Amino acid sequence: MMRYLFLACLQGVTEFLPVSSSGHLVFFQEIIGLKEPLLTFDIILHLATMFSVIVFLRKDILSILKESVIAFNKVVKGTSLKEVWSEFEYLRLFVFVIAAIIPAVLIGLLFHRYIEEMFSSFQVITLSFFATGTILFFTKGKGTHDKKKQLTLIDSLIIGLAQAVAIIPGISRSGLTISSGIFRGLDKELAARFSFLLSIPTIAAAAIYKLKNGLGELSIGNLELGLSFLAAFLSGYFALSVLSKMVARAKFHYFSFYCWGMGFICIAVLLKG
Repeated sequence: MMRYLFLACLQGVTEFLPVSSSGHLVFFQEIIGLKEPLLTFDIILHLATMFSVIVFLRKDILSILKESVIAFNKVVKGTSLKEVWSEFEYLRLFVFVIAAIIPAVLIGLLFHRYIEEMFSSFQVITLSFFATGTILFFTKGKGTHDKKKQLTLIDSLIIGLAQAVAIIPGISRSGLTISSGIFRGLDKELAARFSFLLSIPTIAAAAIYKLKNGLGELSIGNLELGLSFLAAFLSGYFALSVLSKMVARAKFHYFSFYCWGMGFICIAVLLKG
């Protein structure tokens, strides 16, 4: 029971904090021989974290749905796409999220074999922790003055490319996407919100990808499964709340010290063989 709850909380917290969930999974597999969770269980954890984002961003998601319906009705009645595009902010946000997914999908499909091999390389994880920490550190002082009022298609594609790079284990998806938004001059909170929205289809795609070999047998009981889902959901929501506050207070770069610390711990592990 405790093993499953630990994995659930690990998934929930590290999925959104800019410290890399994949890096931590590989780290604990190496240190304490913690095996990757069973496929069905892993998918359940992904769904739990996805629902935590949906609940956390429920107002944005409802606004997207509402504006999409209104915009569709206007187009049907003859309103031009250009007018609809300029009128509805949340509809544009939705389109930008879709655009940002494309780079990661393409890279994931083209290089999935190489990416899977990286998960067995502790050296890659070590370098990735240092890289993530360095990127986070350079966000210090950024995004506090010259704020962009609107997200653009170019911004979304660049953030999408950053997410594609974060497929490498040890590179934080949230860390790289939020940092990219900040480097592009976006308001810190907008960069974080866009990253969170982008995580919904990304987590869903990851869960679907894991289904390629089928679900397999479920070797844990419904109680353990339910409690693990709840633990991942609550820890994910908690991580979103913490990260939002730290980004808003210009403390996002603080996570760089944690990532560097993990990098040095990994070096120590490598030196000890």
